[in-house]
Amino acid sequence: MLTQAEAKKRWEDIFDPNDIDLNFRSMWKTWPSLTVPKPKNTLALNVGEKSSLPTIFYVGRRSVETAAHLEAMRTSGFAILHRGHLVHEAYGRGRNQNDPAILWSVSKAITALLVGIAHGEGALSDLNAPVTDYVPELLGTGYQGVSIQQVLDMLSGIRWREVYDDPDSEVVRSVVSFQIGSQDDFACEMKRQRQPGTFNQYASIETHVLGWVLRRATGERIQDFLRTRLWSKLGAEGDLHILADRVGEPVVFGGMFMTLRDLARVGQMVLDAGRALDGSQIVPAGWITSMAEPDRKPLFPGVGPPYAESEYGYKNQWWIPMRRDGGDFSAIGIYGQFLYVNPAREVVIAMNAAYPDYTTDGPMRTLETLCLFQQIAQKLSG
Repeated sequence: MLTQAEAKKRWEDIFDPNDIDLNFRSMWKTWPSLTVPKPKNTLALNVGEKSSLPTIFYVGRRSVETAAHLEAMRTSGFAILHRGHLVHEAYGRGRNQNDPAILWSVSKAITALLVGIAHGEGALSDLNAPVTDYVPELLGTGYQGVSIQQVLDMLSGIRWREVYDDPDSEVVRSVVSFQIGSQDDFACEMKRQRQPGTFNQYASIETHVLGWVLRRATGERIQDFLRTRLWSKLGAEGDLHILADRVGEPVVFGGMFMTLRDLARVGQMVLDAGRALDGSQIVPAGWITSMAEPDRKPLFPGVGPPYAESEYGYKNQWWIPMRRDGGDFSAIGIYGQFLYVNPAREVVIAMNAAYPDYTTDGPMRTLETLCLFQQIAQKLSG
């Protein structure tokens, strides 16, 4: 069993610039984890005519060289689907198409898709119900009186700091807790800071609470629900790995690993209104249609303080660019993980990276990357 100090050190060591690339591909082997096996039948991606990336892109009036940006981000995988066809695929940093990579918080968006499936099946029929209807252990905590939908939208009002290089921040304490014990127990320590529903505060523990509700509502383990409802139907070509806490519960807020092509498959499924490549329905179309459409002031792009921590929009565990194009939205993980979907332009972009200076200027790099994605989509769609 690790001590708290050892767990903190283990967390810090992941991001050592000399080892970060390998760590992002291999943590599932060295940390406690679970595996969701690939299905017997893979649904092959359609391959289209190869498309080159733009030489430069713009962030406002500032031009950025695409190759320099992707190199600075230490990009290990970059794939583009246009109209359901793979038109660009590239790997680097010692990685190939068979290597899974950690998604970090892109895992949150995939967890939310599972919630959408459970909602469609009737296991979570009322998303305005309090989370304590399913998890009474949260009575008396910051989650008392908070609805499932408020947790989906990160509007719970709990006290939280998502600061990855501060050992005393809640997010680092959360990572320490799942290394040495139960993430359920850590969720029960949450205190209220604001009235629920009034402020969008990004907090990774929200997604763990969603997973806890999902377990109780369906009566199934997360990994089993994920396998039977999503992974097997998606026609994935690789296994999905997910980190687990010391009692065996999956780290749904940031612990998933998959290949780049399988990440692109998830994006294409979202673009196709919840349908797999063979046309079978995985996530209800109604959930996908409303999934990234803000409906409260703290969730709209461009709002920011005092209603939201960020000026990006947010809904159901997906981010919305400040200047939206084609109804686009993105799942975003720390250090350079993205799953971008542009419905109007029929574009999906999957990216893995290991940007070592993320805690210094990560927000600017994220903005640049989203601008690149939008301009790729515009170029492809004309």
